[in-house]
Amino acid sequence: MNNRARLPLMLSVLTMILLLAGIGLIGFAAPSAAAAVCPSCYGFRPAGEDVYVQQGVSPSEAETDRRAVDEGRRLVRAFWGQPQSHPRMLICRDNACFQRMKGGGRKGMSILDVVAVLSPRGLSPVIAAHEMSMAELIHRIGWMGFARQTVPVWFNEGVSMVASDDQRYLAPAGTGARCLVPAPALASLPAGPFEWNRRALTDDHLYAKAACATSRWIDGHGGHAAVVNLVAKVAAGTSFNEAIQ
Repeated sequence: MNNRARLPLMLSVLTMILLLAGIGLIGFAAPSAAAAVCPSCYGFRPAGEDVYVQQGVSPSEAETDRRAVDEGRRLVRAFWGQPQSHPRMLICRDNACFQRMKGGGRKGMSILDVVAVLSPRGLSPVIAAHEMSMAELIHRIGWMGFARQTVPVWFNEGVSMVASDDQRYLAPAGTGARCLVPAPALASLPAGPFEWNRRALTDDHLYAKAACATSRWIDGHGGHAAVVNLVAKVAAGTSFNEAIQ
């Protein structure tokens, strides 16, 4: 085989090597993203529509996990209306599973609108709804909108806490003002993910502040539909600062 004949073969081999290397890198750096594509490759099995549980869990445990996700979906639907996103929900029953997903000390985590992973400490409708609400907002503004940070992190987190009725950070609904901490100025809340994560390390009330600011805005603008309308405006090109007025 002459050199000219070898060239297409060499290019094909090189492309395959780069592809496999890329898949391996994704699997190492973001295993939850890879697990969304191949749940069985990472020790999950189906337990319902877009719900995957750890292989080896009992039928009753799998049913409990599925019901938690179903109730989380009900909360998201009550807030957002008919969901437009359908993230795969991966549920870890032990900490070793969650650490394989590089979950750290969190109760749940998500990647865009593609996948959410719940830890053993996050097996609840509230945490499931929180992650699914974040996926719903990201889906509606689009990946490029998310990359450009067209919606600040504090608002996305705050909406997710309201949508999931997270009473760690909000007073029960129907009791008047839901704030557990004084309402902060919106401009004082961190907008980007790096600043949010940095502040969260030192401010134990950051989530409650975001929940307070968001719930007060929602109450002052007619309820849940105001969030849906704001996100639609941002997706159409309106700036967040203009849409939130």
